[in-house]
Amino acid sequence: MFSSPTLQIPLFYALLVSAQSSFPLGYIPLAVKTPYLNGWVTSDSGISPAKNWPTFFTEDRLLGWGGLIRVDNQGFQWMGNSGFNFTKTLTSEISPTKSVFRIQAGPIQFNATFLTPIEPTDYVRQSIPFSYMFVDAFSATDGQAHRIQVYSDISAEWVTRDNGQVVIWNTTETDTMVYHNVTRKTPFPMIENNNMAEDPVAYYAMAKRSGFTWQSGIDIECRSGFLANGTLPNSRDTGFRPVSQNWPVFAFSVDIGTVSPGSQPDPVVVALGLVHDPLVTYATDIFTQRRSGYYWSAYSSIDQVISAFLSDFSDARSRNSDFDTKVLSAASAVSLEYAGIISLVTRQIFAAMDITIPSMQPGQFNDSDVKIFMKDMGVSSRTSPVEVIYGAFPALLYFNSTLARDILVPLLDFQSSSSKQHPYAVPDLGITYPVILGNFSDTQILAVENCGNMLIMAYAHAVKSGDGSLLSRYYTTFRSWADFLIDNSLHPRNFITADGLSNPDMSNLALKGILGIYSMAKINEAVEGSNNTYMDQATQLISSWKQLAVSNDHIDAIYGESTSWGLIYNLFPAIWLDTGLVGNDTLASQAGFYDKQMDSSNPGLDLDSSQPDVTYPHWMLMTAATIPDGLPGVRDRLIQSVYKQAYRMTNQFPLPVRYRTSTGDQLSGFGSAIQGASFGILALSLPNVDIKADSVNSSDGNTTNVGGNTAVGGKPNVGVIVGGVIGGLAFLLIFLSGGYFLWRKEQKKQPKGVDSTEVVYFKASRGTPPSAATAAMSSKQREAFRERADQPDPASGPAATPTPIVKSRLHPRVQDGGAER
Repeated sequence: MFSSPTLQIPLFYALLVSAQSSFPLGYIPLAVKTPYLNGWVTSDSGISPAKNWPTFFTEDRLLGWGGLIRVDNQGFQWMGNSGFNFTKTLTSEISPTKSVFRIQAGPIQFNATFLTPIEPTDYVRQSIPFSYMFVDAFSATDGQAHRIQVYSDISAEWVTRDNGQVVIWNTTETDTMVYHNVTRKTPFPMIENNNMAEDPVAYYAMAKRSGFTWQSGIDIECRSGFLANGTLPNSRDTGFRPVSQNWPVFAFSVDIGTVSPGSQPDPVVVALGLVHDPLVTYATDIFTQRRSGYYWSAYSSIDQVISAFLSDFSDARSRNSDFDTKVLSAASAVSLEYAGIISLVTRQIFAAMDITIPSMQPGQFNDSDVKIFMKDMGVSSRTSPVEVIYGAFPALLYFNSTLARDILVPLLDFQSSSSKQHPYAVPDLGITYPVILGNFSDTQILAVENCGNMLIMAYAHAVKSGDGSLLSRYYTTFRSWADFLIDNSLHPRNFITADGLSNPDMSNLALKGILGIYSMAKINEAVEGSNNTYMDQATQLISSWKQLAVSNDHIDAIYGESTSWGLIYNLFPAIWLDTGLVGNDTLASQAGFYDKQMDSSNPGLDLDSSQPDVTYPHWMLMTAATIPDGLPGVRDRLIQSVYKQAYRMTNQFPLPVRYRTSTGDQLSGFGSAIQGASFGILALSLPNVDIKADSVNSSDGNTTNVGGNTAVGGKPNVGVIVGGVIGGLAFLLIFLSGGYFLWRKEQKKQPKGVDSTEVVYFKASRGTPPSAATAAMSSKQREAFRERADQPDPASGPAATPTPIVKSRLHPRVQDGGAER
C-alpha cells in the first residue's frame, strides 16, 4: 500500500485489489456511469491497466482507451496494449466513486484515477453521462528531477459493437477547451446490439493548459508521434472510415515539464462521455414520449455540458471524496470486507438508471415530470424490473428518497392508467430497453411477488421520507394489489418467485405477501387515518404463517417440511420497517440455524435447499441485515462469503447475480443494480418518520407530476446519507407475444443534493420502432406502439450528432502477437 497526500480517501478505507491482496478483483471499474458508458479493465495480467484494453461490462467487447507517458524522453504504456514498453502497477484501490492505480514508469511513480461522480442529491450532475480520468501525484524513486509528458486517447469502439461500421468525427476548439466527438455515420436510434447502444456520440475532452496538444488520426501514428516528440500536431484526420480500418483514435497530450522533488503539477484531467438522445421512448396512453437526460434542462448545448463538467472537476473531486469517506466510514464500522463490497457495487447501482424528462418542444424540457428508468443490466433488456428495484431499494433510500420515489412513478403510472388490465402488479415495463412499451402480458404466476414488492416499496419510501404523495395518488391501485394478496399470500401454491422457485407453500414468498398487506394497512392509516381491516388481515395471516412456517430451530422454506430451508431475505422489510410482525426469538433462532449450515470450506449459503449449490449474493447480504445485533459473527460470515466471491482473480466479472455456492463459479448476470441489496445493513439506520399524505380521491390520478419533493427547476429533496440497504434482486422473465412469458431458471451468461437546477437528457431521432424492438411484441403491442408513434411527438432535443470537419490524420493500434487493432 502506498501513501500519497493526493489520494481522495483515507488509506484506512482504501481497498487493495492488486496482486498483493489475498482476494484481488478480476475486473476493476473504470468509467461506470450509465448502461452504455460502462467500461471495466481486467486485472489478470497483474499490471493492469497496462497490457489490457478496457472492455464493456459484458466482457465481450474491447473499448479502445490508451495511455502513454514519457519520462526523460523514454516512452511507456500505462494503459492499453499497443506493444509499447509497459509500466508496472504497484497497487490498485477502489472506493464507491473511483479506482486508483499507483503506477511506476522508470524512476517515476504516479496515480491514474478513474472517477465516476455519484451525485445522488443533484439530478443535473448525476444525469450527465460523463466520467473523469486524471493523472497526478508524481514522485521520483531516485530523488531527482525528471521531464514528463502524458498522453491519452480513445477509439471509436465506444459507439458501436460492429467494427465494420463507418464512423465520422470532429474536433471542436473553444477558448477554454478542446473536445473530440465520434459517432456512427448511420446511427441506429433506440437499438441495442448485445447491450451496447448503436446511436451514441462519444466525447473526449480536456481543458486547455500549458503544454497541451491534440490530434485525431491513425492510432499507431498518434502514439508513435507522441513517443518520438512528446507532443501532438493539433491536426485533424479527415478520412472517415470503419472503426477497425487504420483504427482512428482521438488523442490529447500534456507536456508537464520538469517535476522536481517537492513540486507537484496540476492533475492532467480528461473527460469521457457517451451521449445519446433521447435516452428512451416511453409509450403513454396518449402518445409516445421521447425522454431525454435531466441535465438538458440546465444546458442548451453539448459545449455547455462539457465545459461545465470540466470546470467542475476540482469541486466534484472534493464532493466525491466526502461521499466516499461517509459511505466507507459507515461500512467499515460493520467490517472491512463489507466496505470492500460497498466499494465495488455502488457505481453499478447508479449506472443502471436513467433520470429522464420529456421535451415539450425543441430545446425546452418539462423538468417537473421526472421519471427514472432502470435497465436490467447483465441479465436481460427489461425496463424497470420490479424485483431488481426491490433489491436496490435500500441503497436508493439510503442515498436520497427522491430517487426511490421517481423510480416507482413510471411503474405506478402505467398500472393506474386506462391500459391497466390486471388486478395485480406487473413485473416490469416491458422486455425492451430503451424502447419502453409497458407490460401487457399475463403474469399472474408472479403476482404475489410483484404485489408484495410494490406495496413494501411504496410504504418504505413514505415511512423513511415522510412523503406520502404516492400513497394518496395511487391509493386505488395499492388497494387492488392488497386485496389480491389477502386472497393469495398465505398459501401461494400457484405462484413462483422472481428467483424461479416454484415450490408450493413457500414461506419466504408468503411472508412477502403478508408484508405487502401490512404495508397497505400503514398506507391506509396514512391516507384514511382509521380503517383497520388490512392490519387485522396482516395480523391474522402472520399468526397463521408462524404456525405453518416456524419449526423448532428455523423457518421451513416449505410449510411442514422441516428439512427444507433457505435464505429468508424477506425478513428484512419486516425488521427495516419496524413492523413488529416477527419476534426476536424467531430471528435469533434463524440466525443460529444459518450458522450451523456454514463451514470453513463452504462459508456461503444456498438460496434454497430445493436448489442446492446455487446462491444469490444480493439475497445473502439482505439476509445478513436480518441477523440480530447479538450475533455479529453470523452476519460477518455471510459478508465474508460474498466478499471472497467478489475479490477473486479467477472470476471473470466480480459478483455475478448467481453463482455456485461451493466453487464460486459464475452462473449468470453481472453489473446488476440488484446488488444494492448490500446496502441493507446500512439502511437499517434510517428511522421511520411521520408520513404526510393527502386524503385519497375517489380514483387514481393519471398525471405524471407526482407531488411532494420536486421543486421548480427539478430540484429533488436531498436525502441524508446515513446507512445502507439490503437485498438485491433476483431476476428475470421474458414476456413473449400472445401474453406468455419464458422464465429462465437456468440463465446462461449473456453472449458476445447540491441544488439540482441543471439536468441533461439525450435524444435520438424519432420514428417507428425498430424491428428488433418490435419483434418480441404482441400484435396488440405493435399496433398500440404504431398508433402512438403516429401522434405528434412533443419531444425533440439538442442534436447529438457531430458536424464532420475535413482536415486530419488517422491512427491504428498494435496488440500481442503483432496484430493491429
